[in-house]
Amino acid sequence: MVIVYSAVLSLILTGVFIQLAARRGWGKSVRSDGPSTHLSKAGTPTMGGIAVLLAAIVIAAAYGATSGAPLALLLVMIAAGALGLYDDLASLQRKRRRLAGQSGTSAGAAVDDSTGVLARYRILGHVIIGVGFALWAVNAGHITIGVTWIDVALYTLVITGSINAFNFTDGVDGLSSGVSIIVLVFFLGGLLAVGATVAGALIGALLGFLWYNANPARVFMGGVGAEAIGAVVAGLAIVQGHVFLLPLIAVIPVLEVLSVILQVAYFKATGGKRLLRMSPLHHHFEMSGWSESQVAIRFWFVTALAVAAALSIAGTGPFSP
Repeated sequence: MVIVYSAVLSLILTGVFIQLAARRGWGKSVRSDGPSTHLSKAGTPTMGGIAVLLAAIVIAAAYGATSGAPLALLLVMIAAGALGLYDDLASLQRKRRRLAGQSGTSAGAAVDDSTGVLARYRILGHVIIGVGFALWAVNAGHITIGVTWIDVALYTLVITGSINAFNFTDGVDGLSSGVSIIVLVFFLGGLLAVGATVAGALIGALLGFLWYNANPARVFMGGVGAEAIGAVVAGLAIVQGHVFLLPLIAVIPVLEVLSVILQVAYFKATGGKRLLRMSPLHHHFEMSGWSESQVAIRFWFVTALAVAAALSIAGTGPFSP
């Protein structure tokens, strides 16, 4: 019932949020160099992840996620969501300054409205969140390698990488929410699995959100949602002992972030040539002729296969040998 209650609450909260966001002008800024088909999305309410997180937190807490690992998962989700929200608000503020005829930077340089906090500062925030959760996890007995400093470093890397990977996945109607739902199914693992209540509450909240986020989307998740999901997925992998399966479970987010890294590296190494038509990866397929719905559904399909394979390897689900 956790999933059902969370889905209903999210459905209500997201609907209310859309109305509020429309009145307050919380509209999305679209990348100026992005696919031309995305230009019509400008002004669509963003930061819908607020409703997702609120629904998940309320239902998870109501079902006992108030101590131990479940509480730690909620806290890391809130911390990452807060950082993502700050980034979203910075982007909105830049848009408002431009519309008011003001410069978005002190130097007066033109900066795309879709840009929020500078990447280096965001990464620093992610690392701080990762270190905090990693220290808690090791002290709570969630060990992977067995050497404290190595486990702390590993968990920090996993948290930081997952936050960014899921953030890059958010860019096509229904893509991030659908992929995240399928990924989180892996961590349900029965009622006794560590953090299963949090995973279930977040699945339900994302289902309610997807009602409005499916193509054509009436609301976008924003960094507040995507970064929080990345953090909690990494946290679940850590507390359930599946850190090394995470790249398989979250194969689409991993490919998304790798596509950005490779695109930048190739661009610099070749003096301006592009490896992909555009990054992240979902934009490459859009530029190759796939519709948004095709990208989302096919990426869901790949994620479902990857999660089924991971369940088989872990031997914890119906797909196990």
